[in-house]
Amino acid sequence: MTHDAILKEVEGLNSDEREEIHKLIQALKRSRMSPLAFVEELMHFEVGTVLERDRLYEHRMEVTEALKNRFGMLHGGITATFIDTAMGSTVFQMTGSTEGAVTLDLKVNFIKPALSGWLTAQTEVVQKGGTIIVMHTRVYDEGKDVIATATGTFYRMRRRGTSKA
Repeated sequence: MTHDAILKEVEGLNSDEREEIHKLIQALKRSRMSPLAFVEELMHFEVGTVLERDRLYEHRMEVTEALKNRFGMLHGGITATFIDTAMGSTVFQMTGSTEGAVTLDLKVNFIKPALSGWLTAQTEVVQKGGTIIVMHTRVYDEGKDVIATATGTFYRMRRRGTSKA
């Protein structure tokens, strides 16, 4: 696609659509440094607080028009991606920069459609073994209604040069 063809496409967009395109371009640029930046930018992903007392890790995302399906609700794949990203971020928060994790299994139960606003994922670590971590996540809408629950199994990957915990 040529530079002129791209400009012609952008000219036909309204200001909100141009803003979304700008965000996508910025996310693409950031993804050169951080592989998750593009997905996180699409979801407006935020790392929240750790609720020590309840052993919960919170993350947030915004439901935007670009993420909705043809029925006007958040696409189920985006909900699953939000949960997966929140669980992966939880591993990173627990272990610091010495570990990452990859998903082995993710089971999502969709309870209620997410239509607008911010969603909050609360993730609890159910079991932390030597290489396997099992987590449970509940996703709430702004009205505190549960919109989805999930259980995920992750494989812990230590960075080279680090010792076992």
